[in-house]
Amino acid sequence: MKEKESQYKNIKLITTKNLGFRRLIYLFFITIFLIVTPLIILYTQGYRYNFKRGKVQKTGILIVSSIPKKADIYLNGKIIENDQTPTRIEKLLPADYEIKLSKEGYHDWTKKLQISENSTTFAEDVILWKNNLPIQLAARQIIDWLPAPDNKKIVFITEDRKVISLDIDTKEFNDIYQAGQYANPKILSWSNNGKKILIKSNNEYLIIEAERYYIKPTIISDNDYKLIKWDQNNDNLLYGLNNSGIWKIDLFTRAKKLVFDKAVDDFILNNDTIYYFYKDIIYRQKLVESKNPEIIDGVKCQGCVFSNYIFSKLILMNQESQELFIIDPELKNKTVKKEAEDISWLNQDTLLFYNNWEIWIYESAKKEPELITRIGAGIGEALWHPEGRHIIFTSDDKIKIIELDNRELRNMIELFSGRQINNLSINDRGDNIYFSFIISDKENVMELNIE
Repeated sequence: MKEKESQYKNIKLITTKNLGFRRLIYLFFITIFLIVTPLIILYTQGYRYNFKRGKVQKTGILIVSSIPKKADIYLNGKIIENDQTPTRIEKLLPADYEIKLSKEGYHDWTKKLQISENSTTFAEDVILWKNNLPIQLAARQIIDWLPAPDNKKIVFITEDRKVISLDIDTKEFNDIYQAGQYANPKILSWSNNGKKILIKSNNEYLIIEAERYYIKPTIISDNDYKLIKWDQNNDNLLYGLNNSGIWKIDLFTRAKKLVFDKAVDDFILNNDTIYYFYKDIIYRQKLVESKNPEIIDGVKCQGCVFSNYIFSKLILMNQESQELFIIDPELKNKTVKKEAEDISWLNQDTLLFYNNWEIWIYESAKKEPELITRIGAGIGEALWHPEGRHIIFTSDDKIKIIELDNRELRNMIELFSGRQINNLSINDRGDNIYFSFIISDKENVMELNIE
């Protein structure tokens, strides 16, 4: 009879050796779990091992956007594949990164920015400037040029003494007046609303309508005025200074009236208050008062005149000697003195001024100006870009633009190079620059589109 086969014949006894091996396996996986799980958690929370610094660090984020959009992004010379502005780049190890934005038809933007642990670095609304050539608007020999306060018109005086205006929006030139009988005409100023122009010719003054070309100029030729200024609020009122004092000139009635009976070096009228400069002292006085003027400060500046846009600060300067004084009427004896050839206003509280080598910014809320840049090749002209984040200037027959973002070095871009660039101005939208330069020994009025 055949012996029945045992159902337990495949069972193996667990020996001490096998049990120890299995425990090692368990311990191995538990160890891996205990090591890897925290690493995964740290990784998902943005931690990385920094081989350069030899330690684990929390990463940072870079948020970058540009105007226009869809610019390529480079970090330390390597393009970020399949990504363009605007974007958010995460999990960057703390370090300094060279960031470049590049778009066809535009100048590259490059800046070194620091990415810090557990923080976000922003490079937002970076303006990329068009890489364009200027277009010629007119070939005219220009002897003087002045943009309107709203930057929508420019008035010119040509070599043959013709007064011409350019409408920046329509690109149309209009002949305003033929001033051939007037010697050495010079544009002094626009009225504050940009409708009238004040021109000086030797001892005569012409008030020209900038819009109604058919109206003949008003001539102010008597009283030996040393200077004439517009009223801040009324373009039918002017104030003239002579040895008798300050006269109010009404263009509508043709009447004139002595409103201040003292000969001074220069003055500013603000409603019923006059600020005047006389024998190196700045005074303040009510027009109705004839005695006891208030002394603001003493300033030694022969030939200085006020160059004011606002009255919170007084701006006194002499362009020939490049002297600039910023005076706060409420903080006496706190005058700021700098070297400056000219100024450009951004708004009622902020201006820039420049000399042969430097560009400065002054904000009325601050005590001291801020140096923006020094240019070894020299500075010809400088003005604000209307959005207030850049300054446009000429240097060494080039037009350049510099940003005010002072993280690392300020980005500076050359927009155009030409011969004898002058009369720099910009429209109110900030997308077109206007200037004159020489082509084939003739001066040309040019427009350069930059946005």
